[in-house]
Amino acid sequence: MKKEYCGTPMRLAHTGVTQFAPENSLEAFQKAAELGFEGVEMDINISGDGEIILTHNSNMGYMTFDRHTDKLKDMTAAQIKAFDIPYRDALKFKYPPIPWSEHAGGRRCPTPEGHPESRVTHLATFPEFDRWLSTVDYDFTVEVEFKDVGMCPRMDEILAASPNVSRYIFFSGDKAVLEEMQAHYREKGKPEGLRLGANIRFLTEENMEFVRRSDLYEVGLNNEAFTKADVDMLADMGIKVFSNLGDYPEWWAQICEMGVAGFKTNYPDAYTEWWLRQYANV
Repeated sequence: MKKEYCGTPMRLAHTGVTQFAPENSLEAFQKAAELGFEGVEMDINISGDGEIILTHNSNMGYMTFDRHTDKLKDMTAAQIKAFDIPYRDALKFKYPPIPWSEHAGGRRCPTPEGHPESRVTHLATFPEFDRWLSTVDYDFTVEVEFKDVGMCPRMDEILAASPNVSRYIFFSGDKAVLEEMQAHYREKGKPEGLRLGANIRFLTEENMEFVRRSDLYEVGLNNEAFTKADVDMLADMGIKVFSNLGDYPEWWAQICEMGVAGFKTNYPDAYTEWWLRQYANV
């Protein structure tokens, strides 16, 4: 796929390739690189002993299907990593949904009846991810969504020893986290090559006020919530647009025409197959 696909936008596998492994797992991100996608989007939280954990929620309930509901901030990273994260009922078996179902239908698909699935994985730390990223031998972008405040100091420590700084885009969809992130890097200075983003979702006046006063490489906007004129307006400000999902062919056609820089998709393989049919006659 990497060799054949030569268009825009960048294909960012949202929480990894979740047809292959549970979301935000190292295996899901490894699959994205194996398939040659341009990058991934991930979520991070923080443990009680201050380590960065790759997971969307601040407790274990979502990833363990409520078998455990412990809060990450009440546990050490080692304790968090000891939990089994099941593959069963965590993979997206279905083809891309119709436009609204990615919100109404949840982020998982039940494992088909009779399908043998007993595998488990474990949550990874950001240093573990960073070490793996060093093995990826092509230009691979990682959009890192901060899900809570208080993580910038630990990330500074990690980046100080990382060869991958220029591959990362740090961002959030939480206003308190975004304000903290912008203030932190204004005061401390950004590591060379680090890029910042903001998942503002909609171009409201309040959001645009934040954009105008912030250091941003990109903004995330919801599918069908912006136009080519919006993309051009932000481009004039030196800011790229990443589309939040929109996993259906009608939207795929629009983002290819609008100059969208990145596409955070739950179905990068299906999008690629569609793109090849439309633009490469494959």
